[in-house]
Formats: sequence, C-alpha cells, structure tokens
Amino acid sequence: MSSKDTLHENVQKEISELTASISEVVAGFRKLQRPLIESHDKVPQATSQLDKITEQTEAVTAQMLDMVEKLTQREDEVLSGLETIREKIKAGETDSIDSLIETLVAKTGDNINEGYQIMEALQFQDITAQQMDHAASLLEDVEVKLHGIINSMGDSRVQGPMLSTTSKKRAYDPNADMVTKKTDQDAIDSIFANGQK
Repeated sequence: MSSKDTLHENVQKEISELTASISEVVAGFRKLQRPLIESHDKVPQATSQLDKITEQTEAVTAQMLDMVEKLTQREDEVLSGLETIREKIKAGETDSIDSLIETLVAKTGDNINEGYQIMEALQFQDITAQQMDHAASLLEDVEVKLHGIINSMGDSRVQGPMLSTTSKKRAYDPNADMVTKKTDQDAIDSIFANGQK
C-alpha cells in the first residue's frame, strides 16, 4: 500500500468522523429546538394568565367596594329611620310608623343580600389561587426545559436543583375564571325542588 493510498484512507476516515460529529451536533440542536419552542409558547401564556388574574381581582374588588358603599349608605338610612321611629313614639305619632318599619325591613333585607354577595365575591381567592398555580406551573415547565437545555450543552456555570425535583405538585383548573363563576339561586332552588319530587 502506497503512502498516497494511506493518505487517502486517513482523509476518508477523518471526513467520516467529521460527518458523524456534525450529524450529532445537528441532532443535538434539533433536540434542543423543541423545548425552546415550548418555552417560547409558555412564557406568554403565563404572562396572559397573570394579566387575567390582575384584571379579575381589580373587577371583583371594585364590585365589592360598590356593594360596601351601598350597604353603608343603607345602614345610615336604617339608623336615621330608627331615630325617626323613636321620636314619633315619644311624640305619640304612631300612625305612620308601620310604613317606615316596612321600609327599614326592606333596607335591612337588601343589606343581608349584599352581605352574602360580598361573601361570595370573596371566594375569588380560590379561583385566583388556581390561576396563580397555572401560571406558576407554566413558568416551572419553562425553567425545567431551560435547565435541560443548559445541562445538555454542558454549561457547568448554572448551579442549583431543577424545579422538577423540588417543586410541589399543583392541582388547578387552567380555565378557572371569576367572570363566568356565577351562582344562580333559582337554578340551585330548582335542583333541590326537583330532588324532592
């Protein structure tokens, strides 16, 4: 075998090894592409979820403040009405007391109903927690994928455990929404009425 043949074989061997090495690098980059695309999709989704939480908590808070304002105004009217009743009783003018008492009873009933509505509105915390868990889960998935990419590239500068080994399991409804969460008392009453038949 001549030195020319040996050189030719060595070049062929080097080119084969280089081709295999390049194929490995391309395969590695293709592997990394999918987690990057998923991460790229999940970050805006998490941001959108957090924006939704902010909007909905602002809306519920404004609604509760309006209800509290009405409730307080009616309470002032009830107190004023009770004082009027006291004065009328002292003056012996009891003829118009019945209508005033009916008005005060109606205002008190309205206050009780709004108190229940406020309690129901305060349940937004459960929905908010589910929405926050959904956003956190999306961000944790991104972090895990990015850690995987960094580790596969052999970067030893990134320290710390990956979230998959330290994060808690989250149970949530990704579609939890305060806008669509309504309790229709008539619907509930009809369920109980149908159940008793």
